[in-house]
Amino acid sequence: MATYHDGAEIDRSVNSINYTEFTVKKKAEGALLLTKIGLIVLYIAVIVGFFMWLWYAGALSAVIVAIVWFFTWPYVNIEYEYTTASGDLQFTKIYGGKKRKLVLEKKIKDMELIAPYTSEYTDKYPVIAKTYDFRKSVKQTEDVYFAVFDEKGEKHRILFQCTNKALKIFEKYNKENTVATDTLHY
Repeated sequence: MATYHDGAEIDRSVNSINYTEFTVKKKAEGALLLTKIGLIVLYIAVIVGFFMWLWYAGALSAVIVAIVWFFTWPYVNIEYEYTTASGDLQFTKIYGGKKRKLVLEKKIKDMELIAPYTSEYTDKYPVIAKTYDFRKSVKQTEDVYFAVFDEKGEKHRILFQCTNKALKIFEKYNKENTVATDTLHY
């Protein structure tokens, strides 16, 4: 609950031992990189096309490119944010630093396993119906954890970069299914 001090709202949940959030910027690779390149080519093609069609329409083409850029470029600048609060684990996709879309929300206590993303633990779940990947890169190995949960009889997996504070919260709400490590960087 928010309290007020000198007219300003103070959110006490940020300092709570049951709350943490962590944001990672998605690295441009694979399909995302191809999409970025395609958009840049599209922007250039619009400008060149207008100059070839009407040489004096340079200002108009610049306006059109600015409008197209405004509505398309945020969708290739992606960040993932995960929040733990009151026993809930929530993943949000952020487009261009502005538009937010909730992707997944689960109770920490409902996780069958929360462990480092290594073959020692992943081999326990050979069949996974769906993987939610919230890492900054598919090549990322530093501090990567995974969580497994059951939905409609199928196993689902979440990949994310774990922090020390989040790991403590996972242990608090699901100690028997959380594998702790002391090598996390954050």
